[in-house]
Amino acid sequence: MTEIYTANLTHWDREWYFSSQDAMVLSDQVFSDALAELEEHSEANFCLDGQTSILEDYLRIHPEKEPEIRKLVANKQLFIGPWYTQSDCLLVDGESLIRNAMIGMRDARKLGGGMRVGYIPDSFGFNAQMPTILKQAGLNSFVFWRGIDYAKQVDSPYFTWQGLGNESVTAMNMPLGYGCAPNMETTSKYIDGRLNPYVNFIQRHSSKMPDKILLPAGGDQQTVVHDIKNKLATLSAKGSNHYRISSFPEFADLLSGEKLPHYTGEFRLPAYARIHRTISSVRTDLKLANYRAEQKMLKVAEPLTVMAKKFDIELSSELLVLAWKKILKSQAHDSLGGCVYDTVADDIKHRLKEASEIADGIENIVLSRLSSKLGLSENQVLVVNTQPEQETRYYQVRVVTPTKQISFGEDVEDAYISNCQTVQGREHILTENPEGKTYGDEPTYYILDIMVKTTVAGLGYRVLNFHHDAKASLAEWRSEQGALSVSSGDVEISFHNGEIEFKQGEQVTKNALYFVDSRNDGDTYDYSPAEGDQEKKLSFASATSSTTGKLQRLTVYGSTEFTDARHGSIAYNLSIESDNVPGQFRVVVKVNNQAASHRLRLVVNPSVANSDVFSGLIAGSLKNNFVDYNGIENYPEFPSPTNVCDKFVALGNQEKSCYVFTGGLKEYEEKHDKLYITLFSTTGEFGKPNLLWRPGRASGDTTNQGHVMIQTPKAQLFGAYQVTIGLQFKPDKYADVEAQRFVDQCQAANISYQVQTYNRFINRLDNKIQKLPQAPLKAQNDGILDLEGIFVSAIYPSLYSKDGYVVRIVNPSNQTIQVDPNLFPEGKPQPVNALEEPSEKGFSVGPHDMLSVLVKSQGDDVNED
Repeated sequence: MTEIYTANLTHWDREWYFSSQDAMVLSDQVFSDALAELEEHSEANFCLDGQTSILEDYLRIHPEKEPEIRKLVANKQLFIGPWYTQSDCLLVDGESLIRNAMIGMRDARKLGGGMRVGYIPDSFGFNAQMPTILKQAGLNSFVFWRGIDYAKQVDSPYFTWQGLGNESVTAMNMPLGYGCAPNMETTSKYIDGRLNPYVNFIQRHSSKMPDKILLPAGGDQQTVVHDIKNKLATLSAKGSNHYRISSFPEFADLLSGEKLPHYTGEFRLPAYARIHRTISSVRTDLKLANYRAEQKMLKVAEPLTVMAKKFDIELSSELLVLAWKKILKSQAHDSLGGCVYDTVADDIKHRLKEASEIADGIENIVLSRLSSKLGLSENQVLVVNTQPEQETRYYQVRVVTPTKQISFGEDVEDAYISNCQTVQGREHILTENPEGKTYGDEPTYYILDIMVKTTVAGLGYRVLNFHHDAKASLAEWRSEQGALSVSSGDVEISFHNGEIEFKQGEQVTKNALYFVDSRNDGDTYDYSPAEGDQEKKLSFASATSSTTGKLQRLTVYGSTEFTDARHGSIAYNLSIESDNVPGQFRVVVKVNNQAASHRLRLVVNPSVANSDVFSGLIAGSLKNNFVDYNGIENYPEFPSPTNVCDKFVALGNQEKSCYVFTGGLKEYEEKHDKLYITLFSTTGEFGKPNLLWRPGRASGDTTNQGHVMIQTPKAQLFGAYQVTIGLQFKPDKYADVEAQRFVDQCQAANISYQVQTYNRFINRLDNKIQKLPQAPLKAQNDGILDLEGIFVSAIYPSLYSKDGYVVRIVNPSNQTIQVDPNLFPEGKPQPVNALEEPSEKGFSVGPHDMLSVLVKSQGDDVNED
């Protein structure tokens, strides 16, 4: 007789075709009912979907329930955490997944402790580094549903899943979903129609017949199973299996001592459930907004908050938690995927806007206070480096000045203007002085973005001095009348006869960069080609070339009028820029989209013949993750040839390579040694049945009884669209370390601040920041860290230590590295995981792994909250 371990759960979508406010109203009834059932039946337990955000919302309306919840958590009847939200696991930064666990476990700790199982029941696939991320988050096991094919990947629902390095977790798959046994009815029809087929399915797909099977009992927005003890007893008496009350942690413990099959790789195959492989290009506006908010937190707000603490600037790190919560709420699998109604998409955008504004405010406060402590004048500009090592490079600084004729001091090696905005003077302007109000004229002034080459300490700052100089003349943009080209190292990109060409040495590649477009017959879940449609190359019409200082720019223009179902036109241009970093280019893509229901892709053709393709991940990449199309006839959707990357994708052979930094775009396809990077796929419908790539019912319940088809006109993305990608050509084979170095260069933040009176709205808070008594700083340049040659994915204030901070080191190489603890000059560095629990690995970082280092001053108190 097979032992069936029943785990009672609810899956709680925060938003979908309903809003998060709708879900909170519903929780008032469902969660209250579940708590009452657990109080009455001490043998029962319930998993609150592994996310604390929904409990946070519930306690907002029922604060009196907190003691009851604490008791149920302590009794292991109510399982909460480890996540803050049920995140998408392909479209977010690896650091976002880690923040999700950090914040979820901290919130769960306040209520008695979080579930130590990486429970993610409904995300649309998983990247190959999830085991490494889970272990960094203090989680040794994983429960999931979608993305697996037992015939192609691992021949058991219970197995050991290993990341790209040495870290692994115990994985438990729910092949028919978390909702395979809702309500736990006790009829023979239910046993024969639901329970037995589930058990038979697992036994049929297991190479070793399991005598223990995990049975998830629950469903979407569903309450606890009532009287579960008696129901399971009845099922055991009627059926051929023995049913018992269990939980995800208990089942994980049962498997921990067994020898299980082994697997390394991603889960993105729609064998038993739809995976929505092309959802990665739906509502790209949300995905780009999320990426920009993430990077603003990781590259600006978090390290600046660490600097604030070290330079005695008062600023609560809880602002970071507040911003992250808004981002994490927007990263739920349906939310970031974009398979939501337009009104919900508006909510997501607004949360991401709020998070970005908090990050902007943190930047504004820290830079203003730091400038005040340094006693800066209008002829000085503060430059900040949030990388953890000293860097000599071009930094973009913003200067407001009455003249463009300025010169910098000796600490600036080179300077040129990259952008200039003229603000015309005004008459009769009010000035408030201590002596009273006066009126006068405001002169014309300039807002200059200037590229300055200088050296700034790691996690530090430098003050640059400049003065007005009638003889000075910084370079500005000027048109080039000669060849329409830009060059860097031995690579030249030019425009000839309507085509963009690459020239590398003596090799010339025609059609090296271009757009292709096709109709989209899909919906907000999936791109799907229209019957009989062919993807078409779009033409370029003209180009211009210009330079300023070290910066070259080639801009190529085009437009296309569609005469088919797309009903409109698109105008587009590519600005290809080089600042003479060997083999490196920046490509700014701008599109004005006025066409409906189509997919636009940028093709990169770098002439890397017989290449392998590498998809970027945190601390490494996945090589050649192609779909095996044999035996997919019964898949519920066609496994499209598109793949997903995090930050970069690359082509490489034994002689050369090309790295593409995707700038927040996630979806690509490799075809004939070319990379097709999806800019967007637009649609006007929430759910459609009978798609070419997804036959049968519509996703999202819209063809279920009582549901109606919903239009989503905002998912058409009419209007302006812009994204910046990077290209790096290398005369040698691909290397993960080179990819990481290129990504870090592309993502390096440009942070500067000038004390000035011309425009108090360049930084939104400048007009309201009050002067406070502060101890002055004397050093005109200073820094906190110099981790030269070490890759770091995050620097942020400790969640538990008052003045401590955490540095997360990533090792993208296939060799173990040792980190010298003496590189951390202040306090006593401690190896920890992301939950700030001691790590047994010491300062050794294995291949494709991560190490968190907690740095805190001697005697720094731990904050239990």
